Amino acid sequence: MIHNTKRYYEKRLRKKVGQAISDYSMINNGDRVLLAFSGGRDSIVLLKILSDLKRAAPVEYEIIPVHISTGFERDFERISLWIKDHLGIEVLEIESGISEIMKEVSDPDKSPCALCSRLRRGKLYHVAQDMGVSSIALGHHMDDIVETFFLRCFYTGQIGAMSPSRISNDGKNRVIRPMAYCRASMVSEYFNFFGLEPVTNRCIIRSDSKREMIRDMISDMETDIPMVVNSVFASLGNIDMKSLGSKGSYAHPH
Repeated sequence: MIHNTKRYYEKRLRKKVGQAISDYSMINNGDRVLLAFSGGRDSIVLLKILSDLKRAAPVEYEIIPVHISTGFERDFERISLWIKDHLGIEVLEIESGISEIMKEVSDPDKSPCALCSRLRRGKLYHVAQDMGVSSIALGHHMDDIVETFFLRCFYTGQIGAMSPSRISNDGKNRVIRPMAYCRASMVSEYFNFFGLEPVTNRCIIRSDSKREMIRDMISDMETDIPMVVNSVFASLGNIDMKSLGSKGSYAHPH
């Protein structure tokens, strides 16, 4: 039987998001959760699922969707109005001036994506501190986490990925990823039922060739190992430290 109804994907996503929240104690009673809202597919689905779960959750929490406007977005108001009409939630839009900063300091020979990401993250953390929220919810899913694991292995020589729940490097913000158990395909299929085009971006973005290469590699691997993404994700929480090449406390003489 083929499951292709909106209700099917909605139930699966709610279950997986709810399980991740429980497993990592992401949201507690009285929490104020700042949801980083780009207006893209993932952030729209995350807001929808968290707002649905809020009505049935055993704890009370507040969702505050915040859009850090870079100046590159086109027609974001259309997305904001859709959220208000369908979810009854106001999206707080914060101007960042990032597009002007990028014009001044970005290297024309390099992709601007990393710099833009750091600027948006810095602004988001600052806003979170000002608002006194409990955590910042990001829309990364399982595929993002596994792709990042391979990128860090291949290009930085480091074992690491995106933790479903962690304290930011500045020690001031808690970052959560409630869709950590959700596959990108499931998020995409569910979003298609909304009949909504995500926000478009006018930034001249160079393709992230490394991430695209990793994505293609994983797709090829799935031909022979259909559950490879799930398996790699599971391995990130099931680490045999003694078998790794650590020179620290886990290193033992032979």
